[in-house]
Amino acid sequence: KQWYQRRVAITAGDTTLETAFNSKLYKRAKKQSLREARVTEKLEKQQKLEQERKKKQRHQEFLNAVLQHVKEFRDHHRQTQHKTLKIAKAVRIYHENAEREEKKERERIEKERLKRLMSEDEEGYRKLIDEKKDKRLLQLLAQTDEFIKDMTNMVRKHQEDLRDARMKKKEKSTDCDSALIPLL
Repeated sequence: KQWYQRRVAITAGDTTLETAFNSKLYKRAKKQSLREARVTEKLEKQQKLEQERKKKQRHQEFLNAVLQHVKEFRDHHRQTQHKTLKIAKAVRIYHENAEREEKKERERIEKERLKRLMSEDEEGYRKLIDEKKDKRLLQLLAQTDEFIKDMTNMVRKHQEDLRDARMKKKEKSTDCDSALIPLL
């Protein structure tokens, strides 16, 4: 009966929270021999060396991956820069050619305008100026036309004045002649 009560007490103690979570209470410590300790130490050392080697290998792989990425990154940006420079050069050449062609066209039109001016083709000249839409030249031509009209009017008026003066002079001279004739 005592044994039974002791057993119940131990079982009751084993069911408490402390013993339920601590499984080491149920294990008996094994005494290690010197030989087993050396073998265990040797295995631990091998495992540690293997872990170190794997860690170094992973680090080396990481460094290689980083270096590879750097190389790819540089190559990509070098190619992108090369493409950008190539496109920029093509655009620059296109605009230079367009500007050159435009300049040639302006020079051709200017030569044509001067040719028409030299050949006194006023309508063709005015048409070229209208096409060019050169406001300054249009203004100068309009001003020139006004001066020509004013000069023409002034010349006509002067000619009329001269004619009137001659007529008056003639009339005076004929009046004077007629006045002298009866006296004789």
